[in-house]
Amino acid sequence: MKATIGILLMAAAGFAVGVAVYSSNPYLLPYLILYNKAVLSGYYYELVTGMLVTPSLADFLLNAVSLYAIYVIFGGEAGRYEYAVFFASGILGNILTVLLYPPNTMSAGASGGIFGLLSFYIARGMALSRDFSWVGPALLAAVFLASSILPNVNYVAHVGGIIGGVVMGLLEPRRLSRG
Repeated sequence: MKATIGILLMAAAGFAVGVAVYSSNPYLLPYLILYNKAVLSGYYYELVTGMLVTPSLADFLLNAVSLYAIYVIFGGEAGRYEYAVFFASGILGNILTVLLYPPNTMSAGASGGIFGLLSFYIARGMALSRDFSWVGPALLAAVFLASSILPNVNYVAHVGGIIGGVVMGLLEPRRLSRG
């Protein structure tokens, strides 16, 4: 199975968990999504679970469509390395969220990691071809701006994901030459 589809299945499982927890006891949800105060108190696992668990159907559907589009465009070229890109970028976005937003902030969803995947493939393509094109960055900017019209969007997580993806994409040729 392609990694992009695996990430989509993890997001679907996280949505199912988010809905089940929210339906049974909504007070438990802050133990699974990214709750800045909890992370600052030592619940570091939320940097990861906050990427996957969401009770929001709209969030899940937007993430699913985005992951499917990335799969269609790039075909999972990076293989299992996509998991590393997704989690490293998403965790970076969540760390920046904890550092830059107030302690009572709560956030959920995979969009930081998804922005990381998209920016990874764009940066990787330019690094491997050694050719700069405005098409990739323009696509990334358009997606970022389109996400900006939605309410309650965690822009910091998106920017963190983009930073992580670009760094990993630019370093990809070095990783490939060693392997």
